[in-house]
Amino acid sequence: KFETAASGVATFLEAYRDLIWGMRWLLAPAILITLSLVISNAISISVRERQTELAVLKVLGFRPWQILVLVLGEALLIGVGSGLLSAVATLVTINYVIGGIKFPIAFFGAFYIPTDAILWGVTVGLVTAGVGSIVPAWSAQKVKVSEVFAKVA
Repeated sequence: KFETAASGVATFLEAYRDLIWGMRWLLAPAILITLSLVISNAISISVRERQTELAVLKVLGFRPWQILVLVLGEALLIGVGSGLLSAVATLVTINYVIGGIKFPIAFFGAFYIPTDAILWGVTVGLVTAGVGSIVPAWSAQKVKVSEVFAKVA
């Protein structure tokens, strides 16, 4: 049996098609949802610990939407920073330290991380932090000054 190189590689990679599909459409969204929940939990703890400060901001004249923007801004800054840091670290480690991920099958030599991964890292960090911090930021703007100061002895 004779076949072209491309046909032989396609036949070989056919076994991995379902695995790649699962990683792309099941595993990646599950990871993003988990990260959003972790961020939501962390920002919720931060809002709960800062209720007195949020109440003081309200007393000083901050509007609820300004408090919402402050909490969302903090979360988005952390998300963008962590996305950028992890993308750059992955790119440098795979491309320059390891020299690519070796995959010596057919015409594949090694896989390298494209520089577009930095943009993807920042975008994923931004979206994940935004989704994860909406509910805690909404609860931060609803802080009641009288209830917070009633608890403080």
